Amino acid sequence: ILAVEGATEREYLKALNQWRYRGAFAFDFCRNRDKSSLKNLIVSIKRKADDVGRYGAAGAWIVCDVDQNIAHAKGLQEWLEERSTLPRGVVLSNPCIETWFVYHCANTCSSQTAGSALKELQNKWKQGTYAKGMSIPEWLIDQTDEACSRVQRRRLSFAEGATAWDEAPWSDMPELIVWLDRLRPRRSE
Repeated sequence: ILAVEGATEREYLKALNQWRYRGAFAFDFCRNRDKSSLKNLIVSIKRKADDVGRYGAAGAWIVCDVDQNIAHAKGLQEWLEERSTLPRGVVLSNPCIETWFVYHCANTCSSQTAGSALKELQNKWKQGTYAKGMSIPEWLIDQTDEACSRVQRRRLSFAEGATAWDEAPWSDMPELIVWLDRLRPRRSE
């Protein structure tokens, strides 16, 4: 079960499933408006998890940007800590999902605002032109392992205890990738 903030996150996860996992997953996206707040995503995923039940899903993940959601951080922590037999996770990108995409194209992301991350990505995009909400191309998904390594190396340079809520460009997407890899081997394996 996936609760995603916007169309870009949804398109990315669909492409990840198609290109990396050969369509192995039946992602069940919660119904919500694009650009939904973290608070609404928590409500949506709780409702969907109750409807689906423990045996109807392998896990529940929220995927969203940090950029205006800090006010809902406590609610997110409470959801993560609630007693449940359904594994849960969260992918936060600071300031936005485009930060994660930059790591597919470059060793670091230097942007600290959503607007600058979008411009940085557009400057580094390898083929064609990037636009929010577009279908994500196979070449970007093919760079996933490199992006995960770059993010993990970059995190080591941050102060100990730093999280996505701090100012540094950040993405928790590698955690979701690792979890999905455990459920289903990648296409190259």
